Amino acid sequence: MRTPLTTINGLLEGLTYDAIPEDSREESLQLMSNETKRLIRLVNDNLDYEKIRTNQIILNRGDIPVYHVVNNLIEQLQKKANEAKDQFVVHVAEDVRVYADYDRFVQIIFNIMQNAIQFTTGGTITIAAHNDETKNCVITISDTGIGMSETQMKNIWERYYKADPSRKNTKYGESGLGMAIVHQLVKAHGGEIVVDSKLGKGTTFTVTMPPEKSK
Repeated sequence: MRTPLTTINGLLEGLTYDAIPEDSREESLQLMSNETKRLIRLVNDNLDYEKIRTNQIILNRGDIPVYHVVNNLIEQLQKKANEAKDQFVVHVAEDVRVYADYDRFVQIIFNIMQNAIQFTTGGTITIAAHNDETKNCVITISDTGIGMSETQMKNIWERYYKADPSRKNTKYGESGLGMAIVHQLVKAHGGEIVVDSKLGKGTTFTVTMPPEKSK
């Protein structure tokens, strides 16, 4: 959080003491606006993580069609995928269902898909889902990106951990909390998430969500 605050403070001082040329003021104001929004996102991510970690969230669970969620998220992320020259491949039948809180389930899948885009260039991101024999919903999101080492896989769920430190200043996953939040949300649903990855080969996240309990 120190970085955006330092940037904003420096620009404010520059504007106050007329150290920024008149023709650069609009650009400086835009940069301050962007850094302020970034700081808000960082704070919100931290607050969200703490609420999830300490069981302060209420899950309003229901029966959700996975196919529609995935399609909606692809529409939202298509621009980012195009910028990275990535392609989406979907293997989700229309009758696959998951019992979950809608907003939080969207958050889980969105974060994993966005993570796949972040670490994949000119590759393929495959989303598949099915209901197994016990009616669990099993979702896999695989990419053909840079992959992770065993150490990176071990630490991927840790708060603030970044599998690739060189990505710190990218516009995606900047807080280092995305996968930690995903992990906590899956646990809150009584589910499980595992990761399998090889350096230079790609990564697969598998989320298993339990069905509604019998009443």
